Amino acid sequence: MESNRVPNNQMALKGVVLVLALIAAGAFVLARGLDDESDSEPAASQPTPTATMEAEEIPDPVDETPTDDGDTAPTPAPAPEETQAPDPAPEETQAPAPDPEEELECRDPSTIGVLVANGTDVSGAAGRLSGELNTANYITLPPVNATPQVNSAFYYRAGYEVDAQCIARLLGETEKPLFPMPDPPPGGITLDTLGNAYVLVLIGPDSLAQRPG
Repeated sequence: MESNRVPNNQMALKGVVLVLALIAAGAFVLARGLDDESDSEPAASQPTPTATMEAEEIPDPVDETPTDDGDTAPTPAPAPEETQAPDPAPEETQAPAPDPEEELECRDPSTIGVLVANGTDVSGAAGRLSGELNTANYITLPPVNATPQVNSAFYYRAGYEVDAQCIARLLGETEKPLFPMPDPPPGGITLDTLGNAYVLVLIGPDSLAQRPG
């Protein structure tokens, strides 16, 4: 009877071991299946951070000139231009003396106004010369005094140079200088005093001042 119990115990032990092996195998298969499922699931998409870049402020260009030590220095502002002084008034230009042999186309003396001014201390010089021209039929304005002069001269308004030459030739004073009429007139004479005279005879301390009346 004892010999039959031993094999039965061995059979029971083998059954238990088999069951345990099956349980372990099932557990292993189940664990592998769970791992595969977890691996096969797609990873949750993570939001991609968006980089926000602020607009970089670009500084204004600066004109810089490199110095000897390699550093840059700002270019200095240009110096202001110098204002040139106005040109001085042109000096009086003497008209060329007419050729004594040249025939002059003189206007009618009765259409030419003449003013005689005395720039000397010779009393009555302007009055005497005005009377002489009036006798030649020139329109003479009342004679006046002028500031002291160095010499005599004839002045003419634009377009009346030939008439001034005619008066100088009439008086025998073709060597005296002739000038265009300046503004203001010479000798301290005003435009109002000059009036409608086209020719001014300015007497200096020479032969014009010594003419007999």
